[in-house]
This record gives sequence, C-alpha cells and structure tokens, in this order.
Amino acid sequence: MSLRIYNVIPRLNNPIRRVPIIRIASFHTSRACAFKATKTNSDGASYIKGSVNEAVKLPPRDKVAGSYHWDFERLLSVSLIPLTVASVVNGAHPITDLCLGVIIPIHCHIGFDAVISDYLPHRRNPILNKITTWGLRGATIIVLYGCYEFNTNDVGLTEVVKRVWNA
Repeated sequence: MSLRIYNVIPRLNNPIRRVPIIRIASFHTSRACAFKATKTNSDGASYIKGSVNEAVKLPPRDKVAGSYHWDFERLLSVSLIPLTVASVVNGAHPITDLCLGVIIPIHCHIGFDAVISDYLPHRRNPILNKITTWGLRGATIIVLYGCYEFNTNDVGLTEVVKRVWNA
C-alpha cells in the first residue's frame, strides 16, 4: 500500500487562510503491467487496444442496408397516403385494393422487424431473435396470401373497412 499526498483544494496565496492537506491512501491489488498496452495510429494518436477508442471495422457495403433500406421504408409509408385517399374518394376498386393488400402487410412487417431488432437483438437473445424473426416472416406471408384471397374471392379490403365503419 502506498501513501500519496494530494491537494484537494488548491492553495491560495493568502497566508491567513490555509487549506489543509488531506492524505489519501491508494490501495492496489495488482502489480503494474510491464508491457505496453497502447497502440499508435498513423497520425500519432495513441489508444488502448480493445477499448472504445479503437477504430470500428465497418461491414462491407450492401444495398439492402443503410440509406436504400430507409428510402424503401419511406416510399412505402408515403405511398399509403394517396392509396388511402383514393380508396375513400373512389370507393372500392380492384387496383387500390391490390396495392393496399401488398403495401400494408409489408409496411407492418418492416415495423415489427424494427421492434424485434431493437428489443430482441441477436447478440443478447440469438435463439429468441431467430424464432421471432422467422415467425414474423411466416405471419407476413400468411397475411399477404390472406389479403390476396380476400381481394379476389370476397368484397375487397376497402369494402370491408367501409362496412365495418358503418356497422
């Protein structure tokens, strides 16, 4: 155990008021490491290997990730506005029902996938993440097939919403 003397408050030049020196004993359970644990960048800055200061290794570029993915999500979200307005103004039409039957399930799939990746990340819950992700994919395919069947063999999505709204 080594004793080191530290000034907690800096001394003032006033001789009347003196600041007492407080002794703080530091206790170390391990010896100092004899090897150098820092690395140096090309610009001369040093950092500890394996710390938060180490440069991040970026994954290879992929068109599915990043801005293209974000643009696709925004395109789906924005396209729902005119489709909804067209369905309200014109009533039931097979083309708007088809577009709504495809865009709404994909829009919901992307939203739920974001929830799964945020609250059940693969690095913390690898098994649960895989189960919920595949469950979401299966549910999305079933919903897409259900919308297709509903639009082709029944009254369509717009007419169902109209009937439920007036009920």
